[in-house]
Amino acid sequence: MIQAQFPAILIGGPPHSGKSVLIYSLTRALREAHISHYVLRACPDGEGDWAYQIPQDVVRAIRVTGIFSSQFTNRVIGYLQKRHLPLLVDVGGLPTPEQEQIFAHCTHSILLIGDRVNKPEAFEQDREKWEAFMQRNHVPILATFRSDLEASRLESIKNEPFQTLSALERGKEVYGPVFEEVIDLLSGLMLFAERSLATIHKKQLPSGVHFIDLPTLAGKLGNRDRLWQPDELSFLLDQVPDNQPVAVYGRSANWIYAALALAAGSNPFTMFDAKLGWVTPPTLPRRTHMPDADDWQTQLTSYENHFLLEMNTGSQYLDIDDPDRIPLPPVPKGKGVILSGRIPHWLLVAVCQHLAPTQDWLAVYQPPLHAALVVWSQSKNYTVGQLIPYPQADAAN
Repeated sequence: MIQAQFPAILIGGPPHSGKSVLIYSLTRALREAHISHYVLRACPDGEGDWAYQIPQDVVRAIRVTGIFSSQFTNRVIGYLQKRHLPLLVDVGGLPTPEQEQIFAHCTHSILLIGDRVNKPEAFEQDREKWEAFMQRNHVPILATFRSDLEASRLESIKNEPFQTLSALERGKEVYGPVFEEVIDLLSGLMLFAERSLATIHKKQLPSGVHFIDLPTLAGKLGNRDRLWQPDELSFLLDQVPDNQPVAVYGRSANWIYAALALAAGSNPFTMFDAKLGWVTPPTLPRRTHMPDADDWQTQLTSYENHFLLEMNTGSQYLDIDDPDRIPLPPVPKGKGVILSGRIPHWLLVAVCQHLAPTQDWLAVYQPPLHAALVVWSQSKNYTVGQLIPYPQADAAN
C-alpha cells in the first residue's frame, strides 16, 4: 500500500475553539468503530489522551509547554510525508508562517471556529483567516463548524449557514447529530479497516517473528475498549515466547510496551510506531547533559526506597536515530526506579532496557491510573503489575 494513500486531515481554527476536545472525541469514536488512525500533534503544546482522562487540575500541574522550532516543523513534515496510518492532524490555533508549511502536506481539513461573546464579528474574521490558510496551501475544506463553548446543553444543534458543535468542554466528550456527521465524513475517508492495516504491517516483518496485536488480543478477553488493564498484564506477558524475536503492534499504554520489551529479555524486540513504522528501540549510552540537548531535560530524585527519573521535552519529538542527544543521567545501583514524563514509547522502552540490568525494579507512571505500574522486578517486595501510589508524599533525600 502506498503511504500517500492515507489521508492526513487537518483540524484547524483559532485558539479556544474547542479543537482539542473535538479531536479527543473524534479519535474515541473512530476507535470504537475500529477505524485505524493516529492523532499527530503538529503543535508542541499538544497533549495525549491522558489529558482528558484525569482531573483537569492534575493536567495543568503536569503539562509541559513546548516551543516551535524549524527542527520541530521539519520533523512533523517528515511524518506527514511518510505516514503509516490515516492521520488527524492537530495544528494548534496560532500558526506561524513557518508552521504553515505543515498545512501543505495535509490532504483535507475541518475547521472549528469559536464564537466570542464580547466580539460577535470575530467568527467571520477567524473563518476568513483560516479559509485563506487552507486556500494558500491547497488544502480542501471538508466542513467548517461553529463552536459554542458556553452552551449548557450537551446536544449538537444546527445553525445556518454553519452547523454548530456545542458544549466542547475540556474533560468531556462531544456527541449529537452534528458530531455524528463529522464521524461519517471521516469514516468515508478512512476506508482502512483496523484488521486489514494490521495484516499489511505484519507482512512488513521478516519471517519467524512472533507478532502480538495488542488491541485484537485485548478484544478477545472481552475488553470493550480493547485497552489493557493492570490485572491483565500477567496474561499478556505469557504471550511472549522464549527464544524468538517479538514484534508488538497496536495502540496501547506505554507501560504495556515497556513490560513486553523487558519480558522479551535478550530476544530481538520490535515495536510499531504510528509515526515511524517498525522500529527497534536504540541502545542508550549513559550521557551527562549535552549542549545540543537543551530541548530535553531529565531529573533524577532520590527517595528512601527508589529513584524518580523524570524526562520531558520542549520540542515534543525526538529523532530516534540520534539517541546521544538524550541527557540520561547515571542512576546508582541498588534501588527501584519510577520513570515519568512525556516521552515516546520507543524511548521509554530504550530507557527501561538500559536500566533493568542494574536496578531492583522498574515502574512507569501512568496519569490515568494515578499510580506507577511495576513493569520489571527482581525484588521480592515488588511484583510486575503492582501499582505504586504516585506522586508519593515521602520527602526526597
